[in-house]
Amino acid sequence: MKKGFFLSLILLAGLSLSLTNCSSSEEKETPKDTTSTTGTTSTVSSRDLNAALLDEINVALKDYRYPDGVRRRGFSYKQADIQAEDFKTWAKDNVSYIKDAIAKLPEGYALEVTGHADASGPEEAEGAKKGNGYYSQIRSDAVKDALVKQGIPADKLVTKASGSSKPISGFDEKDAINRRVTFQVVSK
Repeated sequence: MKKGFFLSLILLAGLSLSLTNCSSSEEKETPKDTTSTTGTTSTVSSRDLNAALLDEINVALKDYRYPDGVRRRGFSYKQADIQAEDFKTWAKDNVSYIKDAIAKLPEGYALEVTGHADASGPEEAEGAKKGNGYYSQIRSDAVKDALVKQGIPADKLVTKASGSSKPISGFDEKDAINRRVTFQVVSK
């Protein structure tokens, strides 16, 4: 029994050693150095700074939406109504961050205003029904116009229609809370 145990142990050790040698013989990709050193000062490339900045802004914008879901559940059905008083209250809490974020954006980037719909109607136009894409687009355009009135440069805003493809997690796809716009920094 001792002889069988030692034989198994030797085989296991040999197998481990061969696996280690095989995996270490592959060329491993070394991470690219993103810093350049001049004397004692190191600087990060502007591309890395831009990526970090964009990630930071997008993380902060992840939960931004209009209507906010608290004061108003969502846009009215098949509408892009922006109630002046409601938007003014929303803007008081949110537009200053959006302005600051846009001011920090590198050239070639913009804030994307994405319109969303609930899943009540068809996604694309069908006969007299205009479709969720249509309502999503008019919502994003309406919020863009309202943001421009708040002093945000129109050339730093782009719009997009998402339809009902991205419902809010935890809610029914047909819930009014899904009729909203969201914000994200994208390249132009």
